[in-house]
Amino acid sequence: MKFFAVVSTVLTLCGLAAASPVPAPADSVNEHAQVLATLEGRQGACGVWTAATKLDGNGSPRQRYLHKQLSQVLTCDPENGCSVGESQSTSYTIGWSISTGTAVTQWITGGFDVSMSWSTGNQYTCMGGPGDSICIWQKIAHTNYKVKTGSLNQCTGFRASGRSEISSPNKNNAGGGFYCVVGTCRSQGEQYWEG
Repeated sequence: MKFFAVVSTVLTLCGLAAASPVPAPADSVNEHAQVLATLEGRQGACGVWTAATKLDGNGSPRQRYLHKQLSQVLTCDPENGCSVGESQSTSYTIGWSISTGTAVTQWITGGFDVSMSWSTGNQYTCMGGPGDSICIWQKIAHTNYKVKTGSLNQCTGFRASGRSEISSPNKNNAGGGFYCVVGTCRSQGEQYWEG
């Protein structure tokens, strides 16, 4: 204790003792706060993480097709042909989905010519002969591509936490289209995947 008192006295005599903090001028504090606010506004707060999705490499894209029956089944009478059309059909909206992997909270195109959803429409007509059972189907073309899921921070970048494969409808249903089925119809709304 005596040693500390002696050192403290020597420092005070030499003018080296710890001085009371001098408050910064108000203008200086305001300028500092404004600079910080401007930087955060430009860069985002570094402590904020948001859900993010990124393409995994080149995405390993591949084509898949969802086949869906749009119409009811119409059976022509034994004497005459018939047609099934808009009045017996329903338009369905087909959205993007996860083919495999972890949940994806942010959809991305991955640079492919895809959309979040596709509406099939129902303005098609199929003809059948006497006794035929006929229906309208649509092939909805999709692109599957691999992605990484994770979190994004403005300061430190993307941190991956999982992998998934997204299946998105092609824009304007490129590679797909409607077609008529005779004799092997299912129920309206039934579907299956090809590829």
